Amino acid sequence: MDYTSRDEHRADVPITPESTGDATDNAPRQRRRGPRHWSMRQRITVALGVTAVTVALAVGADVAVLAHRPAHVDIAMPSTSSSAAGETWLILGTDSRATVPGDQNRYGTTQEVEGSRADVIALVRPSKAGLTVINLPRDLTINSKGMELDRLATTYVPGPQNTVNALCTGLGIPTTHLLTIDMAQFADIIDSLGGIEVDVPEPVRDAYTGLNLTSAGHHRLTGVDALALVRSRHPEILRDGAWVAMNEADGAQRRSESTATVMRAVLSAVGQKASNPLSLHQLAHTVAGNITLDSGTGLGDLASLGRSATKAKKTDSATLIDLPTGPRDDSIIVSSNQETRDLLAKYGYTPKTCHPADS
Repeated sequence: MDYTSRDEHRADVPITPESTGDATDNAPRQRRRGPRHWSMRQRITVALGVTAVTVALAVGADVAVLAHRPAHVDIAMPSTSSSAAGETWLILGTDSRATVPGDQNRYGTTQEVEGSRADVIALVRPSKAGLTVINLPRDLTINSKGMELDRLATTYVPGPQNTVNALCTGLGIPTTHLLTIDMAQFADIIDSLGGIEVDVPEPVRDAYTGLNLTSAGHHRLTGVDALALVRSRHPEILRDGAWVAMNEADGAQRRSESTATVMRAVLSAVGQKASNPLSLHQLAHTVAGNITLDSGTGLGDLASLGRSATKAKKTDSATLIDLPTGPRDDSIIVSSNQETRDLLAKYGYTPKTCHPADS
């Protein structure tokens, strides 16, 4: 037995009346304290704290993964002298043939085409009041460079920077965030939503895109079918028992209307997914992995846009607008008119107030 260690231990014990044997009846007895027993409330509090830290670490890691999923492209954003122009997201759906979903014969020529065009051009404006989406016709002609006229669709051929600059110069629209998506990515996102629900006014088909909705009314579309609807510009309509082909001008107009219909359906589907945390998590990863953002836009900006879309769905405050334009002639080309300018001015977009970064 190690007596030295016992003596050293005793030397560390404070001297009290009890230890000296001089205790009296009036001296309070000092109780030796044993191991501390935590209350159930303390145990729950500590457990919750540990759980919160664990979840925070997991979420942090997940956010880091999400942040690196989108592709990025360097874009020099324009400046504006208009105080009314707020945050503006430019959403571009491109017709890149690099990766197309399903049967390639459904998308016209399968040969490599030089560059990509913008099939869908939309301005998304989040605000405290809700969400406003302005759908721009792909065939709208604008003065993108001095007096040179260009279609919005083909402004994308040199790249997204050219489209950003063209909208600024031609329509006074200052882009603050850019999001692009190709055909395959579009279909993947629609499928991740479980499809979308749309209503069509009459049976419609299009041999060029594979669209085949043989009845009017409600339809649930897969990603490929939704893509066929928004790309359809040579539709045939079933009227009086016969399929009637639309002319080019009416087909282009129908395409703009179909794009707005699909965008409404996507907003509705996103709102439904947002009510389920697990579904929302899966959707976030799918969307993040299927988009390209400008280099100045991050996950926080995208999350903020998502919250605005969810809020707009819950409060029914999402406004979708087809940009009014002049009448179409025998071709598919359309031009702006006073109604176009008035609508854009309502949102702070006026000519000569936007200045491209390279000007």
